[in-house]
Amino acid sequence: MSNAEKIAQLRAEAAALEAADKAFDVLPEEYKLAITLHSLLCHWNHTDGCSWEYEKYEGPNKDINWNGHAHAEYLRKSRKILSFCNCNKISPEDAIKILEISKEF
Repeated sequence: MSNAEKIAQLRAEAAALEAADKAFDVLPEEYKLAITLHSLLCHWNHTDGCSWEYEKYEGPNKDINWNGHAHAEYLRKSRKILSFCNCNKISPEDAIKILEISKEF
Protein backbone atom coordinates (compact mmCIF):
# COMPACT_ATOMS: atom_id res chain seq x y z
CA MET A 1 0.00 0.00 0.00
CA SER A 2 1.36 3.43 -0.90
CA ASN A 3 1.76 6.21 1.64
CA ALA A 4 -1.07 8.18 0.02
CA GLU A 5 -3.48 5.31 0.60
CA LYS A 6 -2.34 4.91 4.22
CA ILE A 7 -2.66 8.67 4.82
CA ALA A 8 -6.20 8.65 3.40
CA GLN A 9 -7.07 5.68 5.59
CA LEU A 10 -5.70 7.38 8.71
CA ARG A 11 -7.52 10.62 7.89
CA ALA A 12 -10.78 8.70 7.50
CA GLU A 13 -10.17 6.96 10.85
CA ALA A 14 -9.42 10.31 12.53
CA ALA A 15 -12.58 11.85 11.05
CA ALA A 16 -14.65 8.93 12.33
CA LEU A 17 -13.14 9.30 15.82
CA GLU A 18 -13.81 13.05 15.82
CA ALA A 19 -17.41 12.45 14.77
CA ALA A 20 -17.82 9.88 17.55
CA ASP A 21 -16.41 12.35 20.10
CA LYS A 22 -18.80 15.08 18.92
CA ALA A 23 -21.77 12.72 19.11
CA PHE A 24 -20.74 11.65 22.64
CA ASP A 25 -20.23 15.23 23.81
CA VAL A 26 -23.81 16.25 23.00
CA LEU A 27 -25.41 13.33 24.86
CA PRO A 28 -27.14 13.96 28.20
CA GLU A 29 -25.03 13.04 31.23
CA GLU A 30 -26.97 9.85 32.01
CA TYR A 31 -26.29 8.46 28.51
CA LYS A 32 -22.60 9.37 28.64
CA LEU A 33 -22.33 7.62 32.00
CA ALA A 34 -24.16 4.55 30.67
CA ILE A 35 -21.63 4.27 27.83
CA THR A 36 -18.73 4.71 30.23
CA LEU A 37 -20.16 2.13 32.65
CA HIS A 38 -20.55 -0.40 29.86
CA SER A 39 -16.94 0.07 28.83
CA LEU A 40 -15.80 -0.39 32.44
CA LEU A 41 -18.11 -3.12 33.68
CA CYS A 42 -19.15 -5.37 30.83
CA HIS A 43 -17.23 -8.64 30.86
CA TRP A 44 -19.33 -10.44 28.25
CA ASN A 45 -18.11 -11.62 24.89
CA HIS A 46 -19.30 -8.94 22.46
CA THR A 47 -19.81 -11.38 19.64
CA ASP A 48 -22.54 -13.46 21.24
CA GLY A 49 -22.79 -12.55 24.93
CA CYS A 50 -23.61 -8.83 24.93
CA SER A 51 -26.10 -7.14 22.64
CA TRP A 52 -24.57 -3.66 23.07
CA GLU A 53 -23.06 -3.45 19.58
CA TYR A 54 -26.21 -4.77 17.90
CA GLU A 55 -28.68 -2.38 19.52
CA LYS A 56 -28.84 0.25 16.83
CA TYR A 57 -31.77 1.42 14.79
CA GLU A 58 -31.67 0.96 11.06
CA GLY A 59 -31.31 4.06 8.95
CA PRO A 60 -28.60 6.51 7.96
CA ASN A 61 -27.69 7.58 11.50
CA LYS A 62 -28.00 4.14 13.12
CA ASP A 63 -28.81 5.78 16.42
CA ILE A 64 -28.53 3.75 19.60
CA ASN A 65 -31.65 1.92 20.75
CA TRP A 66 -31.72 2.84 24.43
CA ASN A 67 -34.65 0.45 24.89
CA GLY A 68 -32.48 -2.51 23.87
CA HIS A 69 -31.56 -4.97 26.62
CA ALA A 70 -27.93 -3.98 27.22
CA HIS A 71 -28.41 -0.23 26.72
CA ALA A 72 -31.47 -0.12 28.97
CA GLU A 73 -29.59 -2.03 31.69
CA TYR A 74 -26.63 0.35 31.67
CA LEU A 75 -28.89 3.39 31.46
CA ARG A 76 -30.69 2.10 34.56
CA LYS A 77 -27.32 1.70 36.33
CA SER A 78 -26.29 5.17 35.20
CA ARG A 79 -29.43 6.79 36.57
CA LYS A 80 -29.03 4.97 39.87
CA ILE A 81 -25.40 6.08 40.20
CA LEU A 82 -26.24 9.68 39.28
CA SER A 83 -29.00 9.69 41.89
CA PHE A 84 -26.63 8.31 44.52
CA CYS A 85 -23.94 10.83 43.57
CA ASN A 86 -26.43 13.68 43.77
CA CYS A 87 -27.76 12.61 47.18
CA ASN A 88 -24.27 12.14 48.60
CA LYS A 89 -22.60 15.12 46.95
CA ILE A 90 -20.19 12.96 44.95
CA SER A 91 -19.30 13.88 41.41
CA PRO A 92 -19.99 11.23 38.76
CA GLU A 93 -16.36 11.67 37.67
CA ASP A 94 -15.21 10.63 41.17
CA ALA A 95 -17.54 7.61 41.08
CA ILE A 96 -15.99 6.58 37.76
CA LYS A 97 -12.49 7.01 39.21
CA ILE A 98 -13.44 4.67 42.05
CA LEU A 99 -14.67 2.07 39.56
CA GLU A 100 -11.47 2.42 37.53
CA ILE A 101 -9.37 1.89 40.66
CA SER A 102 -11.37 -1.21 41.56
CA LYS A 103 -10.57 -2.73 38.15
CA GLU A 104 -6.85 -2.51 38.91
CA PHE A 105 -7.05 -5.25 41.53
